[in-house]
Amino acid sequence: MHREFEAVQSSFETFVEQPDDSTLLIEMSDNDAVPVLKMLQLLDQQQGDAIFLIFPFACSAIDTYVQTCMDALGRQLEEVNRARAEHGEALWPLLPLACCDPRRAPQDRLRDAVVHIRALVSKHAKVVWAWLPSPLGDAAGFAHVMMQWLALSGFEDWMEGHRFCIRDDRYHPCLIPLARERKAEHVSILSVDFSSENATRNLVEVANDEAQPIAQRMQALMQIAAIDLAHGRLPDAQRKYRALYAFHAEGQDATGCAMALQGLGDTALRHGSQREAKQWYLRALQAGLKGRNLLGVINSLMAAGHCCSALGEHARSAVYFDLASCAAGRLMLVHTKVEAMEKAGAALLACGNGAQAAKRWIDAKGLCQQFGCARQHDRIVDRIVSLYAKAGLKDEARAYELEKKRFGTPRERDAQNAARYESGS
Repeated sequence: MHREFEAVQSSFETFVEQPDDSTLLIEMSDNDAVPVLKMLQLLDQQQGDAIFLIFPFACSAIDTYVQTCMDALGRQLEEVNRARAEHGEALWPLLPLACCDPRRAPQDRLRDAVVHIRALVSKHAKVVWAWLPSPLGDAAGFAHVMMQWLALSGFEDWMEGHRFCIRDDRYHPCLIPLARERKAEHVSILSVDFSSENATRNLVEVANDEAQPIAQRMQALMQIAAIDLAHGRLPDAQRKYRALYAFHAEGQDATGCAMALQGLGDTALRHGSQREAKQWYLRALQAGLKGRNLLGVINSLMAAGHCCSALGEHARSAVYFDLASCAAGRLMLVHTKVEAMEKAGAALLACGNGAQAAKRWIDAKGLCQQFGCARQHDRIVDRIVSLYAKAGLKDEARAYELEKKRFGTPRERDAQNAARYESGS
């Protein structure tokens, strides 16, 4: 899929730089909107001589979409003027009233906005307009308004210096068939498909391509195995993980072995065999330790701990979760460390060791307060309250309940943390 991204990115760059075609029709689905948007934003950062105006809003009705575009464009002009004022430069005229009048035809409002922006910027600057509505509910209305950029009656002077990137729906295209039928001279067409089906096809091609480096082919096979597992194709996933393990074992690649063994454990778990899964996870743990892959070690310890809990081996489960907590601390993976401490406490409680369970949870609660893990904090406090209440320690249980209320809801605390982050405090 990396090659697919590079190809599409290169197509965008070529379109912006070439002098002949003013319009690029992009065949895409709603799911492709995010990567396309990211590519154009990256191009905006790289292209110093081009101005990008991107409108990725929902289009349930074309009139509403155009109004949203005009509102966004107006805000951008206001931001530019604030910057110009700070530098003592003359302010740019805001959008004409004709652009903001909802009684006018949407296509006329957009055309007037294009003409207005052209008059403001340097005549050598390229202005890239990207109309990429998602979701595209009113496809017919959108196509009717965008048809003017196809220049079917010939290129007009007001289009000079602009590049128009326009979405067309992959499953119900309107503009692309018209451009092909009318042989639009100033239109390029780009098909974009970042769907999981296409990604899988690309991975299969890489895995089967003997011209590709073997390491890249094995990486593709690992991704295909994960896709098979996610879609419940368990025999296929198992065969691939076994082949990957054999390959990495022959090359004495401990990290590769650990990843393949972890995959075999996940496959066994999906089959419903906790005991077999645990054995694979323990082998993955040994390989991860040998390869000094601490993140892989954490994953194996957490998985083995879960299997032991399901099998009733609570003492062993607590040991694995405690080890995972220590390893996560070394990598500063706070959420993972807290989760491991919570699970270790649950395993200790199942062993009848309530005092040690409470200690794990109280320590985990302190980490949650320190690092702002609001949801984990409340879940752990609930465990402590339940433990104390069952032990007859009602005053202690009530104190923790009050502490939880003082901190507010997780949403309120997330908002507070975001505000502190934005203020730099």
